Amino acid sequence: MATRRMSIVLTVACAVIAALAVMPRALAEPAPDPADGPAGANDWSCHPSAAAPDPVVLVHGAGTDAPQSFAELAPLLQQAGYCVFAANFGRARLLSGPAGLPSRVNWPGTGPMAAELTGRVVYGVADIASTAAELDEFVGRVRDATGAKRVALVGHSTGGTVIRQFLHTHPGAASTVVTLATPYRGSTFAGLPAHYPDLAALGLDGPQIAAQVYGTAGAEQAVGSPVLARLDAGGETAPGVRWTAIASRADEVITPPRSALLAAPTGADRNIWVQDGCSPRPVTHAGLLTDPHALELVLSALSDSPPAPC
Repeated sequence: MATRRMSIVLTVACAVIAALAVMPRALAEPAPDPADGPAGANDWSCHPSAAAPDPVVLVHGAGTDAPQSFAELAPLLQQAGYCVFAANFGRARLLSGPAGLPSRVNWPGTGPMAAELTGRVVYGVADIASTAAELDEFVGRVRDATGAKRVALVGHSTGGTVIRQFLHTHPGAASTVVTLATPYRGSTFAGLPAHYPDLAALGLDGPQIAAQVYGTAGAEQAVGSPVLARLDAGGETAPGVRWTAIASRADEVITPPRSALLAAPTGADRNIWVQDGCSPRPVTHAGLLTDPHALELVLSALSDSPPAPC
């Protein structure tokens, strides 16, 4: 079985690398620099107001970056009076050995590996602990610049898991957390074979495809993951933090979709389906970052006001 899996992975790696090698140069350009952010974010002269005292830090998911993920949410939050900050976290890294030869890769996925080998940059695919350490450094910069004691954290998908890991060791750093499509108890990734039929045709199931596409971060968020077991053992939330989990019944990546809601919310914590009180809304996993109602729900959660109506 191990030999067969290795053969499959090598086949996938060769196929992806070969395909990328013949792509037009425009498709192989690096992603935005990590210092860049979406419009509305990273005004380092911003001072929080009494109405919005905690700066908001946005944490993107796997296989994407801050500008792509928060192009709509960041300006909306800025217009609402928040100091907003975002960065690219969890880059896949190819370490070089003697004479510049590749020596090691720190992810199992051939997707991130092939991208790096062809000069593209992929974010959100490193292991959760390493990415959380990057978030720790960035939150420190935000607090130093704004003078705020705590921040509000908003994470999409893997970004929410990174936030959980960060608060596991820094429980007093945040006042509020909002997650969108974060798999608290792991995902079966049941929709990925349909999204990646070539990988499915090689015999890979949802979690195996997640490891290829989302790297170590994907593998660490499958059902039964030791990383999630460790985080869940201490409770899905952090003490002293107001928590809101937003999910979509139509999520095709986090499956079952209910895994993106808290198992047992207490106190001021909330679970919200984006479809609650609405006519049918086929909001996808990525669509939670662009759906107008989902974005309004984030605003409501940050201000601790009743959920916005449809």
